[in-house]
Amino acid sequence: MEQTPQTPKTPHNQTDREFVFRIIICAVAVLALSAAITFMIRGIVLDANATKRLMAEAFMSYQTETPKTPEETTENQPPVTTAEVPPTAETTTPPGVLEESISLVSASLSQNKAGINNYTSYTVDENALLNHKFEFYTGKSSPIVLILHSHITECYAPNGASAVSATFNFESTDRTENIFAVGEALAEVLSASGIGVIHATEEASNAEELIAEYRTAYPSIRFVLDVHRDGIYTTDGRIVRTDGKIADSPAAELMLAVGTDSANGGSDWQKNLAAAYQLSSMITEAEPNLMRNILLRPEGLGQQYAPSSLSLYVGTTGNTLTEALTSARFFARYYAIFILSAVK
Repeated sequence: MEQTPQTPKTPHNQTDREFVFRIIICAVAVLALSAAITFMIRGIVLDANATKRLMAEAFMSYQTETPKTPEETTENQPPVTTAEVPPTAETTTPPGVLEESISLVSASLSQNKAGINNYTSYTVDENALLNHKFEFYTGKSSPIVLILHSHITECYAPNGASAVSATFNFESTDRTENIFAVGEALAEVLSASGIGVIHATEEASNAEELIAEYRTAYPSIRFVLDVHRDGIYTTDGRIVRTDGKIADSPAAELMLAVGTDSANGGSDWQKNLAAAYQLSSMITEAEPNLMRNILLRPEGLGQQYAPSSLSLYVGTTGNTLTEALTSARFFARYYAIFILSAVK
């Protein structure tokens, strides 16, 4: 009688080995999946400071891609203007915090070197700027520097603030806490260096008339410094505080602006730009995290009425007056060196 063949039985030890092998494969797969998830999470969690800087730089790029033409910009308006955008979403504020507040975010806008953001059709030779020689024939003890303010009520954020009321307009008539105090700090350092300085107490709403008035009274004036406070906001409406450093201490970043008056054929803007570039280079060499790029604008900015004129922006609305004063005094030291080397 023919026998039906039987399937050989799998030994118990072989079955056990297959079971263990499957467990190991599953464990390895779980570990690999966990590692992949961890890697992905780490990849999307950005450093907070890097995020802040990226947001600020993205907004700066956005706002400067379409610079205003001379016809669209009032002569003495700041060369960088930003819209005060309220927060895009309601936020819950803890007890004691102002409702409808706007938060502050720190960002470093310094490039750690002298640079120029050129919004004109002119070509700039940075080596020529750096090597330009200045000669001003006047006595240094006579008034040779005029400090003025096109917007004299500009002020800063309160000390220690992480947010401000949405209704706070960063204006103050108290001259001990607004931009006038920054001008006073500049004047004090220049005076201590033996340089004659006049600090205009009236607002320079008409730069041409004010400069002409002071130059008539003091023909020795050669240098004019219009001192401002900047205002920068992120795309979601947060206020940017510039994260400058002086000897590792918090400071407001600085920016110089030069106008070309290109609509009227220009003036001596090349000399003003050379002064700005040399100052920026000196300060950056001493403190790399302090100077923002120079702004070269098609407007005159009121700089065509004196031999050497510059606009200086000391921090932003997000900085404090203390930070602004620290930076202003530091800038004045190098401004004094520049002036004393140029005066014959």
